[in-house]
Amino acid sequence: MKKKIALLCWFICFFSENLTQAQLPEQQTELLIVGGTESGWAAAIQAARLGVNSITLVLDGEWLGGQYTEQALACVDENKGPGKVGWGVDWHPMKRSFHRSGLFKELMDGIEAFNTQKYGSPMPGRPFHGPSTFRPAEAEAVFRKLLQPYVQSGQVRLITKHYPVKADVNKSSTHPRLTGLWLAPVGSETPDLHFKARLTIDASDWGDVIQVAGAAFEVGADPRSRYGEPSAPLTLDDYPPNEMNPITWAMVVEESDQDTPIPKPARYDDRCFVRTSKLSFAEMKHLDWDRPIKKMGSIPHWPAAGQASPRQLSIFTVRRIVDGYTSKDHKTSILLNYMLGQDYPLERLPQHVCEALEATEPGASTKNIVLMNRQQRQIIFDDAKRHSLCLFYHLQNFVHDRADDQTNSFRHFHLSDEFGTPDHLPPKPYIRESLRLKAMYMMREQDGRNMDGPNKKFARECFSRVMYPDGLFAWQFHYDFHRTGRAYLKSEGNKGAWIDYEKPGRNTSLVSDRSLFPLRSLVPVEMDGLLGAQKNVGYSSIVSAAIRLHDQCIAVGQAAGATAAVSLREKINPREIPFNHQRLEQVRHALCGEPEEGMAVLIWPYRDLAASHPAFVAINRLTARGALPLKIREVDFHPDAPATPEWRQSATERALQTVQTTGLALDLPADLTRGAFCQQLWTAIKDLPVRPYPRLKTGDADGDGIPDADDPSLFTPGDPLQWIPEKLTADQDGLLKKDLSDKARKINFAGKQTPSVSGFEADHGLPFKQKRGFGWLQDLSQNQRQRKRVPEAYRDTFIFTRSHATWECTVPPGKYHVTVCVGDAGHEQTGQWVTVEGKPLMEDQSTVSGAFQEQSRTVDVNDGRLTIEIGKPGGTTNTCLNWVVLEPVVPRD
Repeated sequence: MKKKIALLCWFICFFSENLTQAQLPEQQTELLIVGGTESGWAAAIQAARLGVNSITLVLDGEWLGGQYTEQALACVDENKGPGKVGWGVDWHPMKRSFHRSGLFKELMDGIEAFNTQKYGSPMPGRPFHGPSTFRPAEAEAVFRKLLQPYVQSGQVRLITKHYPVKADVNKSSTHPRLTGLWLAPVGSETPDLHFKARLTIDASDWGDVIQVAGAAFEVGADPRSRYGEPSAPLTLDDYPPNEMNPITWAMVVEESDQDTPIPKPARYDDRCFVRTSKLSFAEMKHLDWDRPIKKMGSIPHWPAAGQASPRQLSIFTVRRIVDGYTSKDHKTSILLNYMLGQDYPLERLPQHVCEALEATEPGASTKNIVLMNRQQRQIIFDDAKRHSLCLFYHLQNFVHDRADDQTNSFRHFHLSDEFGTPDHLPPKPYIRESLRLKAMYMMREQDGRNMDGPNKKFARECFSRVMYPDGLFAWQFHYDFHRTGRAYLKSEGNKGAWIDYEKPGRNTSLVSDRSLFPLRSLVPVEMDGLLGAQKNVGYSSIVSAAIRLHDQCIAVGQAAGATAAVSLREKINPREIPFNHQRLEQVRHALCGEPEEGMAVLIWPYRDLAASHPAFVAINRLTARGALPLKIREVDFHPDAPATPEWRQSATERALQTVQTTGLALDLPADLTRGAFCQQLWTAIKDLPVRPYPRLKTGDADGDGIPDADDPSLFTPGDPLQWIPEKLTADQDGLLKKDLSDKARKINFAGKQTPSVSGFEADHGLPFKQKRGFGWLQDLSQNQRQRKRVPEAYRDTFIFTRSHATWECTVPPGKYHVTVCVGDAGHEQTGQWVTVEGKPLMEDQSTVSGAFQEQSRTVDVNDGRLTIEIGKPGGTTNTCLNWVVLEPVVPRD
């Protein structure tokens, strides 16, 4: 009888639910965007500016801005690389790669204007990791302000506290098409809204649309066999399905008028925070963990009284939002998003978490968080929040009690109430990795990884080996994995304390070159009617670690919004655009054209090109089209430098090859700068029909035998891309030749602290002395450097001058073969000059970081002193002298 009643109840519930769904009114929208993240926000604005009249933006909370706001990552990460600062400050340890542009610049201009008004500075935090910071709630107001005109006009409709639970998919065509979504209120699984849409963008945190629509995606680590990535593991034996970049529940704390300690959280254990501060590490470094822990490390807790304001590395200042010592409100606020103890790995979960997950579903504790339902994710979230509160408690108690100076103790801070949550924590964790849409092209590590050496210390500025033909915006960053592994005490297992640890291949040691993001990585490989955004796009797990920053996610959203707008206007599927040159140029024009409103997006990753430059659009569009001559190391465009005749001719010829025209004569003034020339060249060709891409075969556009899905270049025939380190030529590596005679005399230029190098005499920059036999005509002993970037000390060290200096060495009269090496293992150097015995050897010689220039000359020495001059008299650039080799030339019999 009980079984019959239960069955009857099930039938009643089933038919009741389906009857309710059948009665839901079907609402129409041109573009449906799911996710109030920075990417979803940017897609909505971009599409609205391009004339899409009906846009519905669905949020599963109430905040706009994603990691900026509801995830509380209030210290901006931007594109970074090994080069000079494009727009900002030199002090930052990882310097900016290029200037801000697009909606990211518009947003940051708004945030920094607000900061200036309220705090007295656009960058009020003075953080070590920065420089730009903001209060999340205040940034959310700027997000909302920028979107509001389109909400008011009726173009954009906001729906809050809803998420997709079911999809409408038409499977009658070659590619299944997503045509609609059913939305349920958060906390329920029963839909109460049904939307039909011509196109949908998934900008959600966990790829909600991709999952309910049944589009293909990947999660977890990629084996090397999948994409051939050099850093990927050979097997996944040590990389379980739930291993991925960790989440972190960030906290914003602000200065109190008195001590405000928080209550002791459940399951608190000091031993979880051995790496949190130097004081923690000093007492707990002896603990025995069940996994090998590399780079235990720790940093200072807080500065002493009177020393807090300057930028410095400490928990207090690393991501400080507002420096109360210098701000107008005199209240310090700090972002605690601190990877030495606060990150929450997603593998090897603690026992109490495993038990709670297994109670919902057998095997749930080993599922990837992407594949969990909302109830299961909440179990993870609750423990991640508890862990962050434990870290705050550790700072307020364990560290406070052991600190010599408690003036800036975290016991004087309380959790901000700006989020409006009962626990005063942000609504969401910081999410570093989501699912990865199986896209038309999956970006691979070898496409863009720097190849100058074994790690990022060797990186020299250059564009990536693959500049995708359908590139839409510029990016550069580290392949940045926080510690993905979890280690437990050997004696207690997963019932006790744990810390995170670095797994092989999951680190921050590698950096990308200056790269592009391809349109193909937004488009599902099989499904139409859908585009990816936020962190739900087509790349490998390794590449996802490098494209997850504040500005990058906005650029992804802008690219998706522009692609959607062109697709809707032209009534084509997005998958057609990469093969259609005219449509691709329309998308690029939408991002980097002459819009009536908004800031153009940087497409090509030039280091020195600001969005405010009058030639910004022309230079970007011409370069992306392949119309300008390029060299892989010339990352600065120099828009205000003169345009040489040779460069003008090459640019003109290349530009005309991109359009369908005959007999077009371009008669441009001869005295133009490079930027002005590009403006006039672009004006001359921009409205001409573009030359179509040759598509030789379906599935293999360039007919080179590499399927389009695996071909990064698409229209350039060639072998499959392999990761092969670039090798310096023999005269660029700074290494001694092996065939030197026994009579060769070798001089290494270095500081006194540098250990002697076998076979070399050491010159420390001291004035010439007859007893020593060599030296300078002036004292250069303070003009020496050692970079510790290459293993051989003789090329890692150098003596330098910014003007002119003379070195002499006593030698018997005769003929000598002299080899001179200049360069810098750690930095680019330009304008280097060397003269030997009065004869020029190098003039205005440039070397990039980690490369050198070796030149030789045979000279006659008649006065008993060989003379070498470095630097240009009256010059202002460094000449860096690494070593000299003198070989007497023995006459033949």
